[in-house]
Amino acid sequence: MTMANLSQRNTTKLVVWSLLVAYVFLSGISLALRGRNRNLESEENLSNLSNLRNLASKENVRPTYDMSCPLAMIEYIHVGQQIPEAARYSVQSGAQSVITEALESDALTDRKIIMIGDSNMRQVFSSLSCIAHTAGFWKDDNAYTAGTMPGYYPGMYYDARLNLKGGLGEVFYSPTAGNIQNYGWTRDTPLQGNEDWLQNCRDRKPFYLDTYTYDAPNVGQTYSENDDRFEKVLLGGKDVVFINAGLHLNARDQNMVHLLELVDCMKAFKHDGEDPGWPQIFYVRSNQQHFNNADEGGAFPISRNGPTTCLESVDIEKNSFFRQDKATFQGKLPMVGFDLDLGGVGKLHIGMGGRLDCSHWAMPGVPDAYAREIAAAILTIGLED
Repeated sequence: MTMANLSQRNTTKLVVWSLLVAYVFLSGISLALRGRNRNLESEENLSNLSNLRNLASKENVRPTYDMSCPLAMIEYIHVGQQIPEAARYSVQSGAQSVITEALESDALTDRKIIMIGDSNMRQVFSSLSCIAHTAGFWKDDNAYTAGTMPGYYPGMYYDARLNLKGGLGEVFYSPTAGNIQNYGWTRDTPLQGNEDWLQNCRDRKPFYLDTYTYDAPNVGQTYSENDDRFEKVLLGGKDVVFINAGLHLNARDQNMVHLLELVDCMKAFKHDGEDPGWPQIFYVRSNQQHFNNADEGGAFPISRNGPTTCLESVDIEKNSFFRQDKATFQGKLPMVGFDLDLGGVGKLHIGMGGRLDCSHWAMPGVPDAYAREIAAAILTIGLED
């Protein structure tokens, strides 16, 4: 790629981002939420942004990030029924200080962080990236690529990568990395590369991640090995994968089976000294939901008919996803986020908006606590190196 093309691409990327920010604050058209039959007027969003800043100022709560972060998503930022409370939760979680500490240490130097999971993990990736942006740890405002999805909210993406400054490494959100997981998504599916970590393990070969280059436009593309918008990124022993099986019932159990196969394969060959330098894998606790299903700890119900608000509090020990996580991976993988007390934060979900959403969170908010736990795990790895 020539310098002229690179300059043109960078200019295009900055223009797209600028238009997105302008859209958030100035547009008056309706935004259709992905597959949820939920419309939010941008005027209402603008009002939410203004109200948040006013309330935050009055209550001495300053949001940890906003739509000035290129990897923030309008679907989640300052959307919800308890926006100031979500912002306060973010601040009180201590996420900013822990993430900043991880970035200021050597824990991330020359290390690649790969985050695998469904849209809840995407929220965590966005949180980690945007807190790093607020703290000034991006290489620059153009040091990212995001495969955005036409027809969704502006700026909504499946796959993304971020380059941190000063050799601090990279952070990736890649839902299908390694061909380990799928989620039953049928519309604008995420990047499907050719990498196969389980087969690589069986062949005792290194893992690769098929992903967008930093020169690629911020639009989702169909993968091709001969397309210079993509590259194979080699993963090594310093790199870390944070994975969650997701909450999509049509794919979750199979995702767990595939991950267990990979973990068992890696363990067997490492025991025999045949590890070519595979990354470390951590399992992240499944997202805590607060649907009107108290007997199952708020887990997604068979029907959403009934109450139009999320339960404020549930017993997480009754949650089938939480129990399954522990039963499947405890002792198999290092676990992240299982000490989080999320039973009583139901009001911090997005909540009502045409269809009840007691799974995704207002941001800033609870995803920042998950991001803090990931940063704490990275700090631990840094100390062990």
